[in-house]
Amino acid sequence: MGQEKNSDLQDELEKRFLTYALSTIVSRSLPDVRDGLKPIHRRILFAMENMGMNAASKHVKSAKIIGEVLGKYHPHGDTSTYESMVRMAQDFSMRYPLVDGKGNFGSLDGDSPAAYRYTEGRLTPITSYLLSDLKKDTVNFRANYDNTLKEPTVLPSRIPNLLVNGSSGIAVGMACSFPSHNLKEVMSALIALIDAPKQTVAHLMKHIKGPDFPTAGIILNDKRELQEAYESGSGAVKIRGRWNVESLPRGKKQIILTEIPYSVNKSRLIEKIAEIIIAKKLPPLTDVRDESDERIRVVLEFKSTADEEKLMSYLFKHTDLENNFQLNFNCLKPNGEPDRLSLLEICRYFLEFRKQVVTRRLNYERVLLEKRLHFLTGFAVLFGDLDKALQQIRSSKSRQEAHEKLQKHFKLDDEQTGAILEIPLYRLVAMEMEKILREQKEKLQAQKKIRATLASPKKIWTTVRDELEEIKNKHSDKRRTQIKSAEGVEYNAEDFIEHEEVRIILSQNGWMRKLKNSGDPRGLKFKENDQLLGILQTSTRNLIALFTSFGIVYVSKVYNLPYTRSGFGEPVQSLFKFGDGEKVIGMLALPAPDDDLNAATQSEPQAAMSFLKNKKSGGSNAEFMVVSADGFGFRFPLSNLTETTRSGRKIMNLKNDDRMIGFAAVTHSHVFLATEKGKAVVIATEQITQLAGPGKGVTLMKPGGSAVVGFKFVSLKDKITVVFDSGNDKQITVKSVRLCNRGGQGVIISKRKAIVKIK
Repeated sequence: MGQEKNSDLQDELEKRFLTYALSTIVSRSLPDVRDGLKPIHRRILFAMENMGMNAASKHVKSAKIIGEVLGKYHPHGDTSTYESMVRMAQDFSMRYPLVDGKGNFGSLDGDSPAAYRYTEGRLTPITSYLLSDLKKDTVNFRANYDNTLKEPTVLPSRIPNLLVNGSSGIAVGMACSFPSHNLKEVMSALIALIDAPKQTVAHLMKHIKGPDFPTAGIILNDKRELQEAYESGSGAVKIRGRWNVESLPRGKKQIILTEIPYSVNKSRLIEKIAEIIIAKKLPPLTDVRDESDERIRVVLEFKSTADEEKLMSYLFKHTDLENNFQLNFNCLKPNGEPDRLSLLEICRYFLEFRKQVVTRRLNYERVLLEKRLHFLTGFAVLFGDLDKALQQIRSSKSRQEAHEKLQKHFKLDDEQTGAILEIPLYRLVAMEMEKILREQKEKLQAQKKIRATLASPKKIWTTVRDELEEIKNKHSDKRRTQIKSAEGVEYNAEDFIEHEEVRIILSQNGWMRKLKNSGDPRGLKFKENDQLLGILQTSTRNLIALFTSFGIVYVSKVYNLPYTRSGFGEPVQSLFKFGDGEKVIGMLALPAPDDDLNAATQSEPQAAMSFLKNKKSGGSNAEFMVVSADGFGFRFPLSNLTETTRSGRKIMNLKNDDRMIGFAAVTHSHVFLATEKGKAVVIATEQITQLAGPGKGVTLMKPGGSAVVGFKFVSLKDKITVVFDSGNDKQITVKSVRLCNRGGQGVIISKRKAIVKIK
């Protein structure tokens, strides 16, 4: 109880969450700018090195490696640890794999690797450059999780692994995404930076042309875009797959995909292309199949009359055959601080790290040399009077007595005397003395060279440069990813749509069916408590507009709607983003965007009615009107109905509990409106305001405590059929209803029966 203290909850939450966030950033998610590794990867490589699993050793079961890592350095989940090891072995994930895997380590199709009891691994030759000089006091070590062993805080990497292999991770409020690069280009840039330290990103890009992904592909960014990304540490790289056309007998051809963008799942890409073929969104494309083995080979069959450039342009836009790789150069600086760095800063931090590693290694080697020279000096003194030394040793009664006699007579220290007493007898011959003197001479020369190097920063940089040059010459390979400016082929998506007559059927509960023109619509079946709302006869090239009770219109291309193979169709909520309680009140077929606006079709129960036949409403001057239950309405031009997103577009502003009850084409000089409680009005069409955008409209009639249930454009000679809630109907003449101005309450046409609709 005495340790209790009062603290503000918000302060405690902020403090503890910050601690958690920093722990996640530093200990899990962001790589170190020096060796380009996260702690889990560093521990796996360190454990494998301690197990003697270099490139020349035999493969070892992955289970043994994971057990070693978990038991000694990383007491976390075995699944995540194995996934980290797997990634370092995948040649399609890393440009230069750090683990040589044997067995099933996954594939480009997203297949999971085999369990770690089945796979094996060892280090690759290039990984030796990350671990070299590890035992020469080149980096600091820290205690492992249980303070029984030591692990390195960073590996003394000779290659800039962060740039060469890239890295990605998500922390708390911070993420990183580094692409891989070509080893030869990066090494050349580092060497150039050593030769001329005052350089810019533009200078480095004379060597580093851009990212070089394991799965190759084509980068479409220009030099300026890449330079801006490298300077800011943030940007995006647009990658496109590579393809070619293969000729077949009888003049046929097929497209072969040979490369895909980095991190794209090949199996899902093929599924997406297959969906496009099935939905007939790209009719010239007839089939897709995967013929890949070690190399990617995806075959696309297409009609011989089609333009393959336009086909591929369509696929680039609608599939992951072209996508973006985000660049986000967040990483840990040498002091452990996370920061977003530029390409130049990353290179400079790495070179400074290499200078420190080389300096510490030379100091370590110097100390060993001096220790060895110290022993060799003692050996030389001993051989100068070997007989006396042997006499003193033989006359001694114990090792300690011999030690004291030799030390006193030859004026040696404890280390030299101890080393002399350990010499085997065969080393006391003259030839061995020559070897010792030769070794002493060589060690003195090496000592002089190391001291000279340590005394000159220029010579240290020369050593760093030579090591980089050696790796560059030994492990350079050709660039895989080509960089070129985008050459987009213009295409019109409408050109790929087949002209096919279809029938759109919509139920009152919002179930939509798209059927080919066959069968009798009167035989349609619906779900229980559901019935037909409307049928549209249209073409796959046209548009369809759905008007809803919320005053929203959803406009989509007909060919984007899925065909109904069986059942009651698809709910409109799955095709568009409807709100709670939102219902479709009608639909309209519109002509294709490049056609004249003279072929719109409005749905009606049991039939599809063409309404733009008179001169007043035909063509691009066609008008529509919408009406709400509270009696508001307005006219709007047909040109307002253009394609929308899945969220639709507001067409009528509604207040309180008002709802839109319908829409209709403006076809006559007057409009007839009726309310549920039996009142009706006839007003002139010219009194109804036209709006260019969404609005509430004007008051057409005041329903009082009722609601408008229907309206229809009429001439004064027409007859109207009124349908009552009892199911009966009544026909009245328009002339029997007094013509009045908009905003009136209307005249009574039914005293006892409620009206449900007019037709």
